[in-house]
Amino acid sequence: MTDRLIRLMRIITLIQAKPGVLARELAERCGTSERTIYRDMDALSAMHIPVTHLGHGKGYTFIGNFALYPLDWSEEEESAFLEIRSRFEDIKHLMPNGFEGAYEKVMAAAYKLKVDKEEKMECIKKESNPNWIDTNNWQQEYSSCLTEVLAAVLMQKSIQTDYCENAYEEYGTLIDPYCVVPLENRFHVIGYCHRFGRIRTFHINGLSNLMYTSRSFTKDHFDLQTFLRQKWSLDKDSLQIEFKVKFNEDMLRRVIDGEMAFRPNKIDHQSRCLHFIVSIDQDTHFLHLLIRLQEEAEIIEPQYYREVMRYQLEKWLSLYK
Repeated sequence: MTDRLIRLMRIITLIQAKPGVLARELAERCGTSERTIYRDMDALSAMHIPVTHLGHGKGYTFIGNFALYPLDWSEEEESAFLEIRSRFEDIKHLMPNGFEGAYEKVMAAAYKLKVDKEEKMECIKKESNPNWIDTNNWQQEYSSCLTEVLAAVLMQKSIQTDYCENAYEEYGTLIDPYCVVPLENRFHVIGYCHRFGRIRTFHINGLSNLMYTSRSFTKDHFDLQTFLRQKWSLDKDSLQIEFKVKFNEDMLRRVIDGEMAFRPNKIDHQSRCLHFIVSIDQDTHFLHLLIRLQEEAEIIEPQYYREVMRYQLEKWLSLYK
């Protein structure tokens, strides 16, 4: 049964790719007989798939606007298609005019499809938990660049890095990292790209060979709320981070009494931990306040911000070795 379902889906894909395809061609592509293809066509009609035969020697096509969801390809098929880019110069002379443009359009459609699927999943998770951010597996999901980028945001230092996304590669790009945004179950760097002279977003796991520079930057001119609204149709308040911070007893009391700019959203007296909901554009300010408290405060969660603090302390310690 499973083999037949796979073959039926294959037939639908082939008819969509080549309207007028003959039963003989379908049999060859599916590795079966023409008689089996005829039985499969009867099965598709029984499932109300609007396939029709155009007449002797004219093959099969769909009635109306019926089509599979575009580019419903497997990971193996996607990887094979991406590999064309690295070999394009070798096969360019074999390709008809217009192939490269068509290839770029297919890759653009694939990227759009991927983003749409991720956004739908994000919406579903947000509806069940508005503050959802999957941080449990961040070490497995994201590169070590996450800690380094967050530290650069904290220090307001420009970074130089290579970047790769969907087979597109660039090298030695200078970026002023303004903030890191967790969205669509992945981390994005928002910052000024000196290569293109504009603000861009970068996927963390696309960064590699990252280096700090001695160049400092300011982001006073950057309006995060406007950018989020234009880029993702989001208000900044919809992107929030929940910090869990442990205090010593004296500082715990003082923070609860209002001696800190941020008010706790949840208090756990037994563990001496306070929970703070911080908007994404205030995370650096929040970290600077905790640094001033020194050993009186310890970040427990999120783990990646804890790593940022440890990374920063190790950098400072290395100055005095």
